[in-house]
Amino acid sequence: MPTILVIEDEAILRNEVIEWLTLEGYTALGAADGMTGVEMAFRQLPDLIVCDITMPRMDGYSVLAELHANPATVGIPFIFVTARVAHNDIRQGMELGADDYITKPFTNPELLQAIQVRLTKKTIQEQERQHGLEQLQQALVQEQERRLLTTKLVAMFSHDFRNPLTSILLFNNLLREQGNYLDVERRLTQCNRIEASVRQLVQMLDDVLLVAQFETGKLDLKLEPLDIGAFLEQIVANFQLVQGEQHRILFESQETALYLMDARLLRQIAANLISNAIKYSAPGTVVRVLVDYDEGQCRLTVQDQGIGIPVADQPHLLEAFRRGSNVGNVPGTGLGLALVQQAVTLLNGSIHFESQVGVGTTMTVMLSLQPYLDKDSVREQPAAEFQR
Repeated sequence: MPTILVIEDEAILRNEVIEWLTLEGYTALGAADGMTGVEMAFRQLPDLIVCDITMPRMDGYSVLAELHANPATVGIPFIFVTARVAHNDIRQGMELGADDYITKPFTNPELLQAIQVRLTKKTIQEQERQHGLEQLQQALVQEQERRLLTTKLVAMFSHDFRNPLTSILLFNNLLREQGNYLDVERRLTQCNRIEASVRQLVQMLDDVLLVAQFETGKLDLKLEPLDIGAFLEQIVANFQLVQGEQHRILFESQETALYLMDARLLRQIAANLISNAIKYSAPGTVVRVLVDYDEGQCRLTVQDQGIGIPVADQPHLLEAFRRGSNVGNVPGTGLGLALVQQAVTLLNGSIHFESQVGVGTTMTVMLSLQPYLDKDSVREQPAAEFQR
């Protein structure tokens, strides 16, 4: 039960109030003057204080001022009890921060009701303060996560930007220094590699903007008629131009029909899956990209011959910043598949994978399809909610 400190110089009244409070189940303490009451308040930190105004050594106003000057006692509810009933006396007490004012003589119910009201109010205030602290803590955690995500994104894109930029410089220097010795076909190949690298950079910039939209929690789906097979084939071709002979990327697609699709999200999905397949596979291995359609769905499969994913890591693979324990020195942030998961969710799709260490990984994405009928079927969809 709450502890209540009674500061009253009249011993009979003090003892009577303490008896009332004890019978109600409160822990009651008594002080015979203001100075003793202040010392007890600092030492005991009661839940509420009932204090007379006119007392020897230190009056009630001074007691209240002393308690409000100390951070440990400033929040304790304070009730004045006194025979003073003048308006100025009441006003002075309230201006100092008293919570209530009871005039003598008072009854047991009057005092107990005033105490209960103030204790209830204190409980509510404590609950509100705790709720506010929890909200603040949650906001701090979210801010820390946001800053961590920003740091990881900067690291990821800084690294990924460097690869195509290095390729551009390499192919450009090759053309500049040996262009006169290359036949037309080889010069064209180098130009195509430069163009593919530039496209990768543009794609990465689009990805940065897409991630920023993910961070807001809302993203407008922009559906447009798209030949999914041809679209993905171009992405594969760009990767193959940049990879040269390091990896063979084989592409297969069944049909060329138009479907309504958000090209940005589809690019995000395909590029991340293909990039991961290449990143975690040894040079000279094959990456297969397969597209097929079944009962209103598009199945995108990316299969590699890479290092595979340990069984213990597989349940957490689609979580942000989680990577296989066997990646070694292969650079990366573990964010790519989390972004794929977000994009797949927004497209009402699903993703699953099969993997075996030392054999490779097969990632499969299923996306719901909307057939393209006419221009009226192309529209911008309402904002899709996404919880990160």
